[in-house]
Amino acid sequence: MKSKSFDPNDALDASLQVFWQGGFGGTPMPDLLKGMELGRASFYNAFKSKRLVFLAALDLYISKVDAGLAELARDVTTRREAVEAILGAIFQLARSGNVWRGCFLGNTALELGQEDKEISVRLKRGIELLQKRIAAALSKPASDGSHLSPAQRDQYALFLVAGIQGLLVLAKGGLPQKAIDDIASTLIEAIP
Repeated sequence: MKSKSFDPNDALDASLQVFWQGGFGGTPMPDLLKGMELGRASFYNAFKSKRLVFLAALDLYISKVDAGLAELARDVTTRREAVEAILGAIFQLARSGNVWRGCFLGNTALELGQEDKEISVRLKRGIELLQKRIAAALSKPASDGSHLSPAQRDQYALFLVAGIQGLLVLAKGGLPQKAIDDIASTLIEAIP
């Protein structure tokens, strides 16, 4: 637990998991140190503060989601396949076993919102990247070969971001699985 030698990337990844579960305010330092498997001195030498490691964890989450969605979009040929793949991947990421933990971006927005300028900037960047990746997926043709106009694509991308975020909040709040599945199907069906 109090190892002097550790991989900062592994510790940062561990911090992401701890913050994702408890949020910033709900994660006491002893829990964060335990989750990161660090002693106080090692933590403060490497990361300086809880806030700075939280910002780094948020950056890590954004980059992981962005890279994952970019890879998904390459593996599908139609718009519907792309939307189904994105929803599936996001829902898999937002769930830990049988527990819905939501989207780390959404959770952070609900907890901290506009309280912290640096966090707010990161949240905006994360949502914009999510919207951009979904818009790229919506650039794929429909099964009949038709394409959305750029304006339609961007509008549907924003619709899906809002729908996904809302659904993840409801899932985290205990919405029954059948309702989650029904809403996810409706989101998919809403895309022409």
